Amino acid sequence: MSSASAAVSDPGAAPPIPAAGIGRRPASRASWALTALIGGIPIWWALGLGSLIWIIAAVPMGVRLLRRWPNRAPRGFGIWLMFVIWMMLSVSQVSGTRYLSFGYRALLYLAATVMFLYVYNLTEEELPRAKILKLAVVYFLWGAIGGYLGLILGETGFTSVMEMILPHSITANEFAATMVHPTFAQTQDFLGFALPRPTAPFVFTNEWGSGMSLLFPFVMAAIAGLDRRWQAWATLALTASLVPIVLSVNRGLWLNIGIAFAYGAVLLAMRGNPAYLRSLAAGAVLVALVVALPPMNSVVAGRFESDHSNNARLTLYGQVIDQVPQSPLFGFGAPVANEENPNLPAVGTHGQLWTVLFSHGIPGALLFVAFAVSLAWRTTVYRDPVSTWLHVVVALVPLLMWFYELLAPPLFIWMLAGAAALRGPPKRTPEGPSPVSL
Repeated sequence: MSSASAAVSDPGAAPPIPAAGIGRRPASRASWALTALIGGIPIWWALGLGSLIWIIAAVPMGVRLLRRWPNRAPRGFGIWLMFVIWMMLSVSQVSGTRYLSFGYRALLYLAATVMFLYVYNLTEEELPRAKILKLAVVYFLWGAIGGYLGLILGETGFTSVMEMILPHSITANEFAATMVHPTFAQTQDFLGFALPRPTAPFVFTNEWGSGMSLLFPFVMAAIAGLDRRWQAWATLALTASLVPIVLSVNRGLWLNIGIAFAYGAVLLAMRGNPAYLRSLAAGAVLVALVVALPPMNSVVAGRFESDHSNNARLTLYGQVIDQVPQSPLFGFGAPVANEENPNLPAVGTHGQLWTVLFSHGIPGALLFVAFAVSLAWRTTVYRDPVSTWLHVVVALVPLLMWFYELLAPPLFIWMLAGAAALRGPPKRTPEGPSPVSL
């Protein structure tokens, strides 16, 4: 029986280790690209590569996949591949400088595809699930530290190496310039006073919010599955992150974390782990105590009283709904400058669903949503606590796609969690989903 057919016939088997001479490398070296990517996040951010590093890291990951061909993909991944193909076809609707915007987003989708297959095909020996969880804790710590730096340093920024070497024709584009110019926060005054909202080590404050949203249940998985030393680090990271999370006045982040914690705890209780309900109650008390302290109590109250961003978002979403009928099949390829309301962001932003619908048309949006829902459903198969929390990461995406964009880091956090969840526990039983060969 061939190795490819064996992979399909044994649904519980781990990805096969290639034989010597067919791309096999020492197990300790197989996952170096992922380790360098996440472990070095502050360095990449400071160099102006905060968003581009995900594309760069996909190159060695892709080489790894090619060297061990054929590879495997989980059932349902074809929906994602169809979305990527449709997304590429929408380049037919792009013109002028918008090729830069389309190209950047297209490379992110392709890089995310590579990362998913890379993580899914590495064996437990090559990339232990515990290592994935540790990297998630490290990433969350970087986000928490960046949150405090943002609160302290505000909009302080600096010229990065990437910013210095790029030609002016690229940095003259506001979007491109923002990506390569590191800042610690974006300052806004919708509460009546200047309020720094953390961005580091992400690019935008909403990107920080969506990234931390998805990393939160990832860290819960680490608490459930790692040794006591790492459990302590993970617990410390979660506790320390409360202050920047609250002061970020990011309602989407608050909502996502609340839903993730409640959903995960209830699901685990239904699966025979009632202790998580006590953790849920304790967590709620801790959050209430933190929020009750000044100045966080006034900040939270002011945020709920303010309708900042509500009207702007509704206007943007209405513009998408109005304009999609003009190009329903392939969309417009990429977001478009807001000529109707120049003070608002580009049309086709501020929500992954709206970005995909506007940029890649109705079929593209349907494929993206179908994959998000399918991945959330398929990750319910394993019932251990770590797999459950990884499922929670994936299950958040159909919710947050309405008001958060996933590009760039959140997209990769999602893919990392999905691939790790579908690999299953290190010693899994054959109830796992049957893979297919590529």
